[in-house]
Amino acid sequence: MRSKTTNALQGVVLLTGVLYIIVGLFFYISPYRAFKFLTASPESKSTVTMNYDEGGPVRLEERGELSEDDWLKQIINDEIISPLYYVFRIFAALLFISGIAMVMPLFDPLRYRGLIYYNGLIFSFVAALSSFLFIRSQKSLNIAITTKDAAAWQENHLVMIVLGAVFFAVFILTALSLVITRKQTKEGRE
Repeated sequence: MRSKTTNALQGVVLLTGVLYIIVGLFFYISPYRAFKFLTASPESKSTVTMNYDEGGPVRLEERGELSEDDWLKQIINDEIISPLYYVFRIFAALLFISGIAMVMPLFDPLRYRGLIYYNGLIFSFVAALSSFLFIRSQKSLNIAITTKDAAAWQENHLVMIVLGAVFFAVFILTALSLVITRKQTKEGRE
């Protein structure tokens, strides 16, 4: 008979596996639709104002959203975006497979505790940290490229914020569940 703390650990492992499967499958099937689902843009076109420090003229640009067909044409024709797109899908498949692998600790949490550490703790920490570092570096790049008046360029990436928060929550839950089962693991009990 398993203890309540082991059941809590298994619940977190199950939640982690399901999240990894959903996110991996969602991004593998269609990264475009996944990004469109996670981003909120009420307007299809926006005007961007840019001021140059050199005293040059103010330039107005009108940006429109790319349709799925335009986006796919850009992937095919761009030698940088095309490999990134396919590598992104490969990593989405890897996340899906990692989610499936989280089934093993459900049967034997003592034997597969290392898998919980790697998939649930280390991977989620690195993913959350990378997401938040990306957001921070993106803001500093935007500030370096534009002036303070160009607020349209200083948008946060909602996708990165959401995924960073999800991975951070997985990290916290896994860390807590591993801490509460530490004593039982040392004793060799479930």
